[in-house]
Amino acid sequence: MSRRQKFKKFAARYLLLVVFSLFTIHYSLFTAEGATTITADHLEYFKEEDKYVATGNVRIEKEDAVLRAEKVVLYQKTSDAEAIGSLIYEDSETLINAERAELNLDAKTGRLYNAVIFLKKGNYWINSDNIQKIKEGHYYASNATFTTCDAEPSKNPDWCFKGSDVDIIVGKRFRAENVTYRVKGMPILYSPYVWAPVMTERQTGFLFPVIGTSSKKGFQFSPAFFWAIDENKDATLYLDYYSKRGIGKGIEYRYIDFNSKGDLYAYHIRDRELKKDFYEIKGFNEYQSKGVEGFFDINYVNHEKFYKEYSPQRDLRIKRFLQSSGEISAPFGNSRLYLLGQHWIDLRNDDDQIPQRLPELGYVINPISISPLMFTMSSSITNFYRESGPRGQRLDINPTISYSFGNSIQLFQSLSLRETAYKLENEADFDSSLHRETFEYRANATTRLSRQYGSFTHVIEPSLSYTFIPEAKELPLFDSTELFDNISIAQFSLYSRLEFDRLVFDMRLTQPYDFNADGIKDPLLPTKLEASLIGPLRLNFDIEYDFNKGRAETINSEISIKVFDDTNIRLGERYSREHKIMFYKAAIDSTLTKKWAIDANVWYDAKGRGLRDSALKIKYAEQCWAAMMAVTRRPGDDTRPSEYSFMVFIELKGIGMLRAL
Repeated sequence: MSRRQKFKKFAARYLLLVVFSLFTIHYSLFTAEGATTITADHLEYFKEEDKYVATGNVRIEKEDAVLRAEKVVLYQKTSDAEAIGSLIYEDSETLINAERAELNLDAKTGRLYNAVIFLKKGNYWINSDNIQKIKEGHYYASNATFTTCDAEPSKNPDWCFKGSDVDIIVGKRFRAENVTYRVKGMPILYSPYVWAPVMTERQTGFLFPVIGTSSKKGFQFSPAFFWAIDENKDATLYLDYYSKRGIGKGIEYRYIDFNSKGDLYAYHIRDRELKKDFYEIKGFNEYQSKGVEGFFDINYVNHEKFYKEYSPQRDLRIKRFLQSSGEISAPFGNSRLYLLGQHWIDLRNDDDQIPQRLPELGYVINPISISPLMFTMSSSITNFYRESGPRGQRLDINPTISYSFGNSIQLFQSLSLRETAYKLENEADFDSSLHRETFEYRANATTRLSRQYGSFTHVIEPSLSYTFIPEAKELPLFDSTELFDNISIAQFSLYSRLEFDRLVFDMRLTQPYDFNADGIKDPLLPTKLEASLIGPLRLNFDIEYDFNKGRAETINSEISIKVFDDTNIRLGERYSREHKIMFYKAAIDSTLTKKWAIDANVWYDAKGRGLRDSALKIKYAEQCWAAMMAVTRRPGDDTRPSEYSFMVFIELKGIGMLRAL
């Protein structure tokens, strides 16, 4: 082939390429000073109507929004657009797929037909044949479905709400009428009206009710209403209906500002079975302004059986005392002045002999260096009140001077003087005016030995201490201040620590000796051994052993084993000879797979009461929902049988928790 023929062939190919490109080139147009960019296979402009008609692979970009469709009519002046065919709209918060749409690109409002809307923040999906975008983040449809589940358009999501008059404000709430809760397209629950928070900040509305049953309380229905009063204040109203027991009413108020924060709660129920009114009042407040600090912590129930009957928390059901307190304090350099009030409730007995601290005025001097000594002092004037037994006022002053020295062997000594005076009422065994002068001497010597052995370090700290308080006159008992009496105890302690790369073992052996022991009481007090192991296997153990009697007085142990990085097994024991306690505890929590998890625990009383608290929880989680089944047993006593309950919690991602018991 000649050079002339090759050139003709190349020119023909180039001409064909140019002709072909003329049919596929995209038009680019910048309007409104470059704010809007339009690209399409074909673009027309109609000057009289100031509109553009783009067809074929249309792409419109305006700020952070992109609109793609087969055909778009754009009115330049108003930024109104009509889009048809395979419409896709996307901005920083939203992705929309629709058959056609009428939109305003400036206001980001309009109407969508046969649309699927994906809200990126929260993974929300809205599906409707006709939906109005009222404003940024606000949607309304006469009929729509709402879910947080990812699903193909041809398949039903794991769950969804389907209803009419659907009104959704992103980050605030979902509201609809004639709502059905559907699982894989099948209707499960129906409600004539739903108003729910959509993983919001704070929004006024009804919370999902608790619905259930229990062996003691019967059928339960517990709706709640959340009220967002202000940016820094909100409240929750509670209503508990128990078919066997009655109706409980509660209110909780929360607040926070620059100087204070707090939470107040009140609850009442008239128990038809026990024929009693139960009241509970709780609250706390912390305040700080211009150096003055204050707090109050209120915990009150009018009857000791309230927590046993109604509290799901084991710690409250076994609690012996309930304390309320309040304090105001002001610093003065290195000291502090405070006013304190305390009130105690005995949850086991209706005891009117508990001394209440109403109030106490105190002054504390923090440690001050008076070289080479350190000085500190605590002092208080307290009014003790109780319905029966001695009551009155007490003055207590307790200054302390301490001194320490030494390097290899560190020595510490302190001397505390104590003056206590009383003005008593309602007391026959003591004078109305009493006073006591006494002191306390403490001494301690300790040293530290450490050595590195290649792969581990060994630390040993022996110490010897002595405490002496002389015998004083007998006093009425209000608190530990009156127990400041007749002590002469020496104590030897040996601490040992082994540190490996991934393992630490601690042990402390303590042996006290009582110089005040007489012929009845042995001078050698019980020996205490404490040990802990930190590593793949965790162990905590302590025992008090009385060599005089040849028996253990207390044993406490707990072992925790981590298996496969996702499973923890815990076993524990609590034993006290004096209090006739022998408890065993077993617990396990395990993430079996990415979807399945289990948590179980059980308490067993080996001193005759048998099985106590126990619970089994099994959780299953999917992308947009989770379900947890809980079986619990609450122990009874001589007056009430054990209580059993079965609960199923359904958590829908993005809208909180729906519970069925």
